[in-house]
Amino acid sequence: MNKSAEAETSNPPQDEIDALVNLYHSGQMAEAEQACKELLNTYPQTLVAINVLGAALRGQGKLQEAEASYRKAIALKPDYADAHSNLGVTLQELGKLEDALVQYKKSFELVRGKNPVDPQHKSFRLISKAKMKHDIEQFEYLVASGYESEKFQALVNIYKAVSSEINWPTTDAEIIPLTDKHQKLLKDTYNRSIHLLEAPELPGPTLSNTLDIEKITENYFKHDFGLTYFDNFLTPVALDSIRHFLLGSTIWFDFFHKGGYMGAYLKDGMDCPLLFQIAEEMRTTFPKIFKNHRLKQLWAYKYDSSAYKNDSPLTGIGAHADFAAVNVNFWVTPKAANLNSLSGGLVVYNTEAPLEWGFRTFNYDTEKMLELLEDNNDEKSVVPYNENRAVLFNSNLIHETDKFEFKEGYENRRINVTMLFGERGT
Repeated sequence: MNKSAEAETSNPPQDEIDALVNLYHSGQMAEAEQACKELLNTYPQTLVAINVLGAALRGQGKLQEAEASYRKAIALKPDYADAHSNLGVTLQELGKLEDALVQYKKSFELVRGKNPVDPQHKSFRLISKAKMKHDIEQFEYLVASGYESEKFQALVNIYKAVSSEINWPTTDAEIIPLTDKHQKLLKDTYNRSIHLLEAPELPGPTLSNTLDIEKITENYFKHDFGLTYFDNFLTPVALDSIRHFLLGSTIWFDFFHKGGYMGAYLKDGMDCPLLFQIAEEMRTTFPKIFKNHRLKQLWAYKYDSSAYKNDSPLTGIGAHADFAAVNVNFWVTPKAANLNSLSGGLVVYNTEAPLEWGFRTFNYDTEKMLELLEDNNDEKSVVPYNENRAVLFNSNLIHETDKFEFKEGYENRRINVTMLFGERGT
């Protein structure tokens, strides 16, 4: 076998893979693109490099090239879930929503379906007390709501029995491994897609007809960097549909946060048509704010209502920025659940994350973030929580969850939906 043939069938050194991944996460898209291409010249079938190349191309707005890179990865490995979900995001930005939904569903089935490609995925093997509590509460909600009551009552009983046998850490958010025994008891229900509600497009508008478009737009640009908020964001029908979708769908797989909150993402079941409809109406309703920015990502977070207790380690999201041009954040939990009308929402600092900072820096480097805020005197806007309130702001502004006090109970858990549009710095 000659040298080039050997390269085609062998793997590159791990440090070379790590280097190009680090370039991407540090925000050096052009450098990451070049590094991927150089590695692929020698090792043309390196899936990670092909996938990262697609991400680096997408980060530079080279969407057609990114699409081709992801499709190449899928051709080499049809069950490559990350490539399917990344292709979905790219197609979505290209305006090919139906094709994007196909890719999201494919990724979702590969990871969370009946026969997952990685049955040892960390989210099947690990758990926290906060996660267990959430899942039991959700199953009880489904029983009370009349969804397959017998099935979900049986799951309540099983999960409570498992929970009673676990020697939980003192910190509810601390993550521990499940024993083989408990994995077998939970079987294929834990962190899997066992109940997914529909949230279809509505025949009419999703945004409330009471919105003062001119005033909202004017207020956004009055802020030094771009920020405004307003109430009565969605129509009652749209709000109710989104709320029930988020309460009833078993899509809350991400519990790997020190604050103990749960996350749901596009590739993991958040790809419902109604959310895409809302996003598109935002773009067309506020063209001066959104310009030509398309929806690039969306997610939701759900918080434990006991987080406000003095002895609770549970919190909201810390100071960070997002990789986009415009951020839309809206809240769906009933107003009556909030125990403090002056807080519970979002804190947005009058400070942008430097464009040279990469994703890891403006999301995880707490020390750098605090230094930056101190240098800018911590100037901020505090947006109190309200049901059906939307906050629009420059996504590069540093922001964090405000302290919140919500009533106990599953339906009282604070839920926010975040939508990201366009590329950071544009």
